[in-house]
Amino acid sequence: MKNFAAKLKGINYKQAVIDHGEKVILGVIGLFVLVCLSFTSWGRYDKQPEEFMAKVQQGEALIQASAWTEEKATEFKSSRDISQSVKMLHSPLDTSRYVYSTNWYWPMYPTGVKVSEPRWLAPIQPIADGGKFVMIENSIEQPQGKDFAVVDRPMKDDDDDFALPKSRNDGTGGANIAAGPAESGVTAGAGAAAATAYDRARAGFGGASPESSGASTGPTINARGMRFVSIRAVFPLSDQLDELVKAMHEQKAKAAELVNFTDFEVERQVAQPGDKPWSGKWEKVDFQATLDLLEKVDFDTELVDIAYTDSVFTMPLPHRVIGSWKKFASHPLIKAMSDEQVELQAQITKKMLDEAEKRKEKEEPGKKKGLSRIQVDGRNLRSQFSGNEMAGMMQEMGTAMQKGDAQPYSGGIDSSMMRGIANPSTMGGYQDQLTRNNGRMSKYLLLRYFDFQVNPGNAYRYRMRVSLRNPNFKRSVEELVQEETALVEVRVTPWSEPTPPVFIPNEERIFLAKADKAKIETGLPSAYLDVYQWFSEAGTTIAAKLEKLQLGQFVGGRPPKTEVFRPANNTLRDEEVPVFTGSVLADIASAATTDIDLAEHADLKLDLKKLKQLGVVDKALLVDRFGQLVTLDPKASVDDVAQAEKVVENERKSIRADIKARTEVASSAGGDLKSFGKKGGGGGGYLGSGAAGSDNPMGQMGQTGLGNPLKKGSTKGAKKAAPKKAGGAAPMSPAN
Repeated sequence: MKNFAAKLKGINYKQAVIDHGEKVILGVIGLFVLVCLSFTSWGRYDKQPEEFMAKVQQGEALIQASAWTEEKATEFKSSRDISQSVKMLHSPLDTSRYVYSTNWYWPMYPTGVKVSEPRWLAPIQPIADGGKFVMIENSIEQPQGKDFAVVDRPMKDDDDDFALPKSRNDGTGGANIAAGPAESGVTAGAGAAAATAYDRARAGFGGASPESSGASTGPTINARGMRFVSIRAVFPLSDQLDELVKAMHEQKAKAAELVNFTDFEVERQVAQPGDKPWSGKWEKVDFQATLDLLEKVDFDTELVDIAYTDSVFTMPLPHRVIGSWKKFASHPLIKAMSDEQVELQAQITKKMLDEAEKRKEKEEPGKKKGLSRIQVDGRNLRSQFSGNEMAGMMQEMGTAMQKGDAQPYSGGIDSSMMRGIANPSTMGGYQDQLTRNNGRMSKYLLLRYFDFQVNPGNAYRYRMRVSLRNPNFKRSVEELVQEETALVEVRVTPWSEPTPPVFIPNEERIFLAKADKAKIETGLPSAYLDVYQWFSEAGTTIAAKLEKLQLGQFVGGRPPKTEVFRPANNTLRDEEVPVFTGSVLADIASAATTDIDLAEHADLKLDLKKLKQLGVVDKALLVDRFGQLVTLDPKASVDDVAQAEKVVENERKSIRADIKARTEVASSAGGDLKSFGKKGGGGGGYLGSGAAGSDNPMGQMGQTGLGNPLKKGSTKGAKKAAPKKAGGAAPMSPAN
């Protein structure tokens, strides 16, 4: 035993495990198998194979005979869409969760920051105003080689819609009348004024007084009055540039080069009757009709700094014969310009156009739509010239204005005012303004549109939006946060808020003058009506008298004598013009008679004296074009009649003063206008600012293309002023 213990002490256990460990493990496994076999119960299957097969067949029969009810189907129905599972199974594996968050490779030169889609801003603070103006289509150009003496005309307020064009006072005094042709043999001064008086009398008066309507020998003027709604909004250009800077990681000046407007849209709603007037759908304005109209007319001088305009969405101002666009041209967020600044802008714009023509710098065709078809982009034009180039053009322009060689563009500017504008302080201040803002980074841009397709009696509201060229179009996908950003060429801004509603009044008033009792021959009473109505053919209000209208007749007709003021022809004369209101005379009640036999009606105990003091009046009942009943009561409408007459007289105040001035000039020239009709005494036709009774445009001659140098297809450059004649007569300048 001691020997065995001694042997155990001498054993190397690690070596023994290595040498005999597998034998021990194999013995343990064998022992475990023997134990399992010893506890196993062995026996045979106590069923016959036929019984087993019978149970299998019975189960199959039950399965085939069973029915799949809807309740059972609902119980096992899965809410999971198998198609989605199949799609997920066949779709590529999303590897984003397996991507390493840390780059394994760092390039020597890091790539630029990727750009994203900028947030596009909508036009803001839209406003709308309704108005009327007199428009001339295809105005007549001044014949070359004719000299005209232009003198003073009474000045009017700029906001007066019926103010005649302001004077260009050249110091000759008298009325604003144009002399006859230079070859007539009449000297300037009093002789020129006398010849002018004759020419006007011969052209329109027929040798009679200035207010007679004689036959006309002058050209026909295609003029008409137009109703319109002026819609304005501003695009926040500076804020949009900030959005581009954030999205594209560019400097603001570089971002300004990426802003290119391509088109704009204007939609309007017409008020509907009922409790929800603005429930109607938005409809696009007839943009093509407006473009076609603008191509037929001259443009007035732009009253807004062109740094705040864009040729795509700033509509030019159509030439208006009388009145001013100041109320309708700009927006409260855009600083107004003085008359001197307006004239300087027109002059420098002409200089820039001439220089751009020399450089052959033209706009890229086909890229811009909107209003760019009819006008040059003045803002882009200004941005093409450096400060030194602008200074040189300003110096050259100032010299020409000081010498009197520059032709005025703006209304109310004459040659003496041009020399005043050319002083160093005025020119220097305007040059600083040009240097500070060339238009690329203006704070705002003006959206302006005139809707001429409006109907009286309707209310409208408008909204606007613009389109821009996508600065990320066709950009490399490696530079973009989202590659779809590069797919679309044009981006469209959101719609602006709707404008406040603007109402277009009917401007038609009907008053009862008197009513006659029923006549024996007709058995019906008749009415005499006074109609004050806007006459669109002339663009002014007429006061027509309709006589002997009977029951059931429309309120209208062709009264033989209705005084009509035609601003385009500068005439005020009686004409036979059509009058139609759409109303129907439904009933007439003449004043009750006071011729009562008191003896026959003694039971009434009437006092004839008091009966005559009752003050009964005639009355009439109309059904207007909307189907509403309207009562005409002369006693109740006294104030309304006075107001309507005031409107008519306010329109004609300027022309009446002009007629009076002409008459005084004619009287001072010798009184008998026929004495100037002899050969050599003032021949030739009338070519001046217009006369009562003539059909010549007031201040239109020589005007084509001079109002706005940015009009495409206009006469290139102002015509050179004709040399002055003896006596101080100056060439006629365009009246805008």
